[in-house]
Amino acid sequence: MGFLKSSDEILGVGEFTRRFKALVKLQIPELWLRGEISNIKPYSSGHTYFTIKDADASISAVLFKGYSRGISLELRDGMRILAFGEIGVYEVKGTYQMVVKAILPDGVGDLAARFELLKKKLSDEGLFDVGRKRPIPQTPRRVAVITSPTGAAVRDFLKILRRRAWKGEVYVLPSRVQGEGSAGEVVDKIRFAQDYVFEDGGSFDLLVITRGGGSIEDLWTFNEECVARAVASCSIPTISAVGHEIDFTLCDFAADLRAETPSAAAELISSSAIELRERLLRNEADLRNSAFCILDNLRRKLESYSNMLSLHAPDGKINSMRIMLDELESRIDLSVHKNVSHLKSKISDFLLNLSKYSPANKIGSYREYLLSMEKQLEILNPENTLKRGFAMAFDKAGKRIVSAKSASSNKSLLLRFRDGEVGARVGETS
Repeated sequence: MGFLKSSDEILGVGEFTRRFKALVKLQIPELWLRGEISNIKPYSSGHTYFTIKDADASISAVLFKGYSRGISLELRDGMRILAFGEIGVYEVKGTYQMVVKAILPDGVGDLAARFELLKKKLSDEGLFDVGRKRPIPQTPRRVAVITSPTGAAVRDFLKILRRRAWKGEVYVLPSRVQGEGSAGEVVDKIRFAQDYVFEDGGSFDLLVITRGGGSIEDLWTFNEECVARAVASCSIPTISAVGHEIDFTLCDFAADLRAETPSAAAELISSSAIELRERLLRNEADLRNSAFCILDNLRRKLESYSNMLSLHAPDGKINSMRIMLDELESRIDLSVHKNVSHLKSKISDFLLNLSKYSPANKIGSYREYLLSMEKQLEILNPENTLKRGFAMAFDKAGKRIVSAKSASSNKSLLLRFRDGEVGARVGETS
């Protein structure tokens, strides 16, 4: 892409600055600069601003707080340094500066040059190619760690694993990590880990090479060609965790994975285990829920089949018929009771009607009537009248005379008294 599309193209200042920034980013990668520090200004934020200059030119530089933690030098005006970083463009003011990521005293410039030459050589051989890197196992069971057994790196590494409840086994393979002969020890430990066989026939699942941060001289062991080649050819998947975030060694490029710090390496190892554990827990919960659902469906089907069997089973039918018989018996009892009650009511009505027309009742009525008549006859009985001193007159024919006229037509009468009869003659009346 050209910087300008045509000579007569008109750009805004912002667009020009953005294109300039993109061009710088594309054409000028990270680089080393040699120069002298001047105008150094540390700020309370932790950032440090200064100028790097030589006899021909100068460039503004900034060392941000995050990168300053990995630099052990006490920066001061007049100090000659080797600064590693990238060129940044500040669009608002249209200026550029160097964003410094590492600083070395100028006296070790030969090491930096050796680093770049060896890096290029091994890179050209394909030693750092991404295609040859192996995946890091998600759940390594046995991890070999090549480091100093007394350094802070191994303590931080183990502390993180314990805190995250990692369940694997860590085997520390002690080795010097700086000084004369240390590179040979690291190579020997790499080969030892690669060839070691456990009693069960297994081997190490993962190799971690680690140490804390330091200057380029302190970390040079891991820039030795023999170490880089041993890491690249190791049959065990390898993590390089050498120095701090801003420190890069050839061991980092040769390893299958680079971790910024020893603690980061421990987090990488345990994170996969934690994720897998969480996934297993989720799968377990899903399986449990699925099993419960299946069991619940089977239980419902079983209950349904059981109900169907109970409906069609002989015992069920017999029980149903027993219930029907009980119901019929109850209905019959109720019907009979109602019919009997009805018949009793009709009989009662019939008896009541019968009693009204019963001969015995009529006889009783007639008896009472006769008694009444008898009493009346008794009252009207002439004999009873005679007993009270009266007499009855009869003619010769025995017909009772009840008037004086009838008595005057007869000459002789018969008078009947209580104690007998006497004859009498009718005399003259006045």
